[in-house]
Amino acid sequence: MIQLSGIVGGKTPVKVGPRKTLLLQQIVIRVKKGRKLVLNNLNFLFNNEAFAIKIEAQPSPGKFVARGGAGDLTPNKVLFNNNTGEDQTIFLLVSAVNTSRTSTELSRSDSWRMTLKR
Repeated sequence: MIQLSGIVGGKTPVKVGPRKTLLLQQIVIRVKKGRKLVLNNLNFLFNNEAFAIKIEAQPSPGKFVARGGAGDLTPNKVLFNNNTGEDQTIFLLVSAVNTSRTSTELSRSDSWRMTLKR
């Protein structure tokens, strides 16, 4: 089980253009052969409901998007299925997506926490 959390932080709010995605966090995870990386739980709070959170495992096509600015979810979403025959290293990316047609700001206190299972 892996637990990952983060906060926007900084000294000022972060401006995000209309329909733009801002990478907030990136980590490297090794997934053993024959195993999956599963997003079990996700809790997030963005002070602006125009933002969605996007969790993706690259180079895999696996991703999970939650809208509405906040949530306490149990997606049990497979982000990566390692059926390659050898251990793989993937990038887990956490991003904020501005779903509105105008620029808006992420608050310094916007945050997320998730648990993943390998």
